[in-house]
Amino acid sequence: MKYLRNFAHLRRVLVIPVIAAGVLFLAGAGAAVDDEKVGVITTINGSAFAMQDAAPRVLAKGAGIFLGDVLSTGKGARLEIRMIDDAKFTLGERTLFVVEKYFLEQGQGNAAIRLMTGAVKVVTGKIAQLKARPFKLHTSVATIGVRGTTFWGGLLDGVHQFALLGGHAISIENKAGRVEITKVGVGAKVASDDTPPSTPRTWPRGKLDRAAAMTAVR
Repeated sequence: MKYLRNFAHLRRVLVIPVIAAGVLFLAGAGAAVDDEKVGVITTINGSAFAMQDAAPRVLAKGAGIFLGDVLSTGKGARLEIRMIDDAKFTLGERTLFVVEKYFLEQGQGNAAIRLMTGAVKVVTGKIAQLKARPFKLHTSVATIGVRGTTFWGGLLDGVHQFALLGGHAISIENKAGRVEITKVGVGAKVASDDTPPSTPRTWPRGKLDRAAAMTAVR
């Protein structure tokens, strides 16, 4: 009997926080966001949400994306976003993505986005065309600089990889080294932030197709 009473108490202790978290989630899903709007969702397959100031929002087509948003996609999900400078980001499944900086006004701009996990395809817009090239993708292993381009980045075959899909060039840089890719269909690997990027190599068609499938929307 004592065991049963202890078990019942333990179950109440565990269940109550779960219920409370669910209530918080539902309340946050409809919460207003006061931060600057920097994009809008154009396509969504599956489930995704954004977190801002500890308040989650369930995402849907037409929903706004705001400066500081932490975006998360579920299993099998895809999320496509059009930004204020006409850049387009397509997130793959189980991707965690942060909009750190995004500004464009009177010919000046700055963009910094962060891929924490998963995969993303980036079609750059007006900010990446500015003379100073103020567009960066940050990851745990390297920073990607771009020059008016389309590229892919994420975990592929268990390692971080990046490839140029169109346009001019991308640079891959960390504290151990830097490479620049100027040919479409060429990519490089980065094992860690203290390991230099690999020598760029042309990706076979099968590898390009696998990467494309990870960020393809319906």
